[in-house]
Amino acid sequence: MKPIVNGIIAVVCVICMNACSKENVTTPKVSASEESLAQTKIVGRQQIITLKTGDYYYPTSQALLWLPKDYDKQRVWGYPLLISLGGIGQNGSSDINILLNTETVAKRIADGWNAEAVNPANGFNYKFIVFSPTKNEHKSWGWSASAIKVMLSELKKQYNINDQRVYITGLSAGGWGLWSCMTDDTSLCKQFAAIGPVSSAGADHPDKIPNVDKYGIACWNICGTADSFYGLAVDYTKKINNNKPAITASLTSLNGVGHSAWIQAYDPKWKPNGINFYQWLLQYRRTDVER
Repeated sequence: MKPIVNGIIAVVCVICMNACSKENVTTPKVSASEESLAQTKIVGRQQIITLKTGDYYYPTSQALLWLPKDYDKQRVWGYPLLISLGGIGQNGSSDINILLNTETVAKRIADGWNAEAVNPANGFNYKFIVFSPTKNEHKSWGWSASAIKVMLSELKKQYNINDQRVYITGLSAGGWGLWSCMTDDTSLCKQFAAIGPVSSAGADHPDKIPNVDKYGIACWNICGTADSFYGLAVDYTKKINNNKPAITASLTSLNGVGHSAWIQAYDPKWKPNGINFYQWLLQYRRTDVER
């Protein structure tokens, strides 16, 4: 009887030892955040995300999102946000790569530029969050104020954005979307610290362009003199400056350049006045909101 009992005890011990051994070599569990990051789809070094737009026919927008490599959700100061609106050439396709088919901000990032710049006003280096949305509608002019307002609200909920440093730029038809944010919705307009229309198409409500001055928003208009939209760039800059604003709107005229001023404008190395477009943005922040 004793040998049988000893045999049973031995078997039990072997089983326990094996169990302990397996527990010691078990692969550590992956955290939810690590799992989410592993599942994130990347195009041009940027995350592919989908945001609500509030639009009945097109309720969501695909977009590329750049987050700084050391992005910290808990960072006290938050990060400046740059919304970058493309033109017709960056809309009208379900293929997100359409956002990289010309020298957009997203393309600059895809080519290796980490979206950051030194603020000439204080000498500090700032790292941007960059949001580049697209619209699938064929030959669409892209998103305008109502959808941008919803997407901006969603971004502020999901990411650590410095509310004092929200900026928007738009090329061609994206400039139309930018102007709509200035003219169509006062509560949206007042969320921006600075705007950068580039080779911009015309606004639906040009009489409201002076809202840029009224709500203390900085404006740098960039357009080629051979662009069919150049006259609008001149006119809109004058409209903003008519009442001698505290922040004078500026226009950079690219001599002989046609409808392609974004090639220069979004190049971090392009510094017509000693600073690039991104440095210029950072000089401005809204002081009427908390970070």
